[in-house]
Amino acid sequence: MNSIQDLIEFVKIDTTSAKGKGEEGAKFIKDYMQSHGIEARVVQHRSRNPYVLGEINVGAQKTLLIYNHYDVQPVEPLERWQSDPFNPVEKDGKLIGRGVGDDKGSLMARLQAIIEMGKPPVNIKFVYEGEEEIGSPNIDSFLEAHKEELKSDYILWEGAGRGASGAPEIVLGVKGLLYVELILRTEKDLHSMYAPISKNPAWDLVRILSSLKRGDKVSLPGFYDKVKWLTESELKYLKSDRASMEKALGQKLPEDFERRLIEEPTCNIAGLYSGYTGEGSKTVIPSYAMAKLDFRLVPNQDPDEVLNQLKEFLPGVEIKVWGKVRPYRTSITSKISISLIESAKKVYGTEPEVIPNSPGTGPMESFARILNNNQIADGVGVEHPGSNIHSFNENIYVKDYMMAKEWMKQFLRELG
Repeated sequence: MNSIQDLIEFVKIDTTSAKGKGEEGAKFIKDYMQSHGIEARVVQHRSRNPYVLGEINVGAQKTLLIYNHYDVQPVEPLERWQSDPFNPVEKDGKLIGRGVGDDKGSLMARLQAIIEMGKPPVNIKFVYEGEEEIGSPNIDSFLEAHKEELKSDYILWEGAGRGASGAPEIVLGVKGLLYVELILRTEKDLHSMYAPISKNPAWDLVRILSSLKRGDKVSLPGFYDKVKWLTESELKYLKSDRASMEKALGQKLPEDFERRLIEEPTCNIAGLYSGYTGEGSKTVIPSYAMAKLDFRLVPNQDPDEVLNQLKEFLPGVEIKVWGKVRPYRTSITSKISISLIESAKKVYGTEPEVIPNSPGTGPMESFARILNNNQIADGVGVEHPGSNIHSFNENIYVKDYMMAKEWMKQFLRELG
């Protein structure tokens, strides 16, 4: 089996979900699995980008469900790529192409490792999604429709690779999300000479946004009441390289940056608009002002409760909701967490970097709730800190791909 060539053929297929592309990629996975003796089928569910389901039943007592996504982000701007993003090339030990890191590389490394094992020590189920990069809009209804078929004891998430410290990374959860739009209006634009006597939605919006935070803290009453702070056992595994992170972000960071990034909920201004923004001047009192906000939430915060807090804090303000995702975190003492940690130590010869929850968001909680499975963790991936996922020149190291395959095999041994 030429594992890298198989990955290259997969990456050549454009599966950009934002452009409705996915059917060819789903067929590739299904055919690849079937050609290696794995039961697999394509499932169409409410979108052009189907799911792929598969299963290996070896008669074991325990079952692992593996989740990955095969869709990718748009490749634009094309001029920033060193090579054709859908014609991957190897250069200086790296494979460059759209999706090699997020998430086709991890999907294929895991799948190939299982094929190479012959008979894994646990039953394995596969679910591959084609809409993750557009927010998994149909995942809840899909899981509800197939929850009996997807029953399992453990769930391996999409694939964390190497962390900022260079050690293998294991992620035990995700932050939740509340994404809203605040809108203030008056009847019409006015000449700015009426400013002494007229309402200005732009100034009202500025005051509202200022009231939502005091220093680094969110001002909503009750916002922090249910936050599940990190334990000492969770904190001890945090070991990101601050210098590397500062270089990546282009700014100085506080000493406790990793704890704050993982543990603290946020209120972020994602977009602002009001009034005249063209060239030159226009003396006007705008009749419309808008701000887009995203709240990243941590266990045990609930986006519906935070939305109610926001409505009570801002009476009379029009609020549109664009997204709600609940946070999730698996215990560090769970069987899947321990198996990932022990297998990583054996394969890489070092303590892994264990992150209680990602600072980003994903549908982990949907899997936990709908499938009634609280053994979910992310590891056995191919990315590295410079993989440029979602950006141009996305890449992985070929050696990391091979190491991920060995990690997958050892993880299954630990789990079984």
